[in-house]
Amino acid sequence: MTTSNHNSFIELKNISKSYQAGLSEVSALGPIDLSIAKGAIIALMGPSGSGKSTMLNLLGVLDRPTTGDIVIDGCSTNSFDADEQAVFRNESVGFIFQNFNLIPVLSTIENVLLPSQLSRSSDATTANSRAAHLIKAVGIEEQTNQSANRLSGGQMQRAAIARALINQPKLILADEPTANLDENTAKKVLELLSTVCRDEGATIVIATHDPSVLPYCQRIVSLRDGKIADDRST
Repeated sequence: MTTSNHNSFIELKNISKSYQAGLSEVSALGPIDLSIAKGAIIALMGPSGSGKSTMLNLLGVLDRPTTGDIVIDGCSTNSFDADEQAVFRNESVGFIFQNFNLIPVLSTIENVLLPSQLSRSSDATTANSRAAHLIKAVGIEEQTNQSANRLSGGQMQRAAIARALINQPKLILADEPTANLDENTAKKVLELLSTVCRDEGATIVIATHDPSVLPYCQRIVSLRDGKIADDRST
């Protein structure tokens, strides 16, 4: 496993991602160079098709770049084998997916606890206590024992956010986390993410179209046609 001595928590080095479409190769992202500091909240903005979801997938090691390398917390993700990828995703990354990815037959708390049950270092008592705290923090304690297939879209979104935070990940990747939430709930969720960032030192990358997210971010990176169009502090 190769390492980096750079001070940044995340380094994208000449990253690009292309896909084969028939006989043609379609560029989805890059080339991109980007450094992200530890404990920062970054907004990733841009129109649909600009490369936001592709970048989240690469940062979460759900996909590999076509060219370049991504170094996270001093480790080159290119060097991970399949097992190391799986461990990294479960123990170091919290994913908040747009389509929630909850297991319908499991209850809210069972869904939230699932990543902790797959973790090598998780303690069941601590995990249960944290799950209850997170469920309350996102405002769905009344749905704690309700199966996911009986939750509303907004409740599923909040359960997915609680699940993403259960293992105290050092990197949180959120794809439109406020899209299914009313204004008041969105504010609570963004405040929770800010607290996790401050108290647990997590780094958060949020792909969003929602301007209400921006006051919680220290930096806005705008993508267009797979490239960085703008990069500024807030």
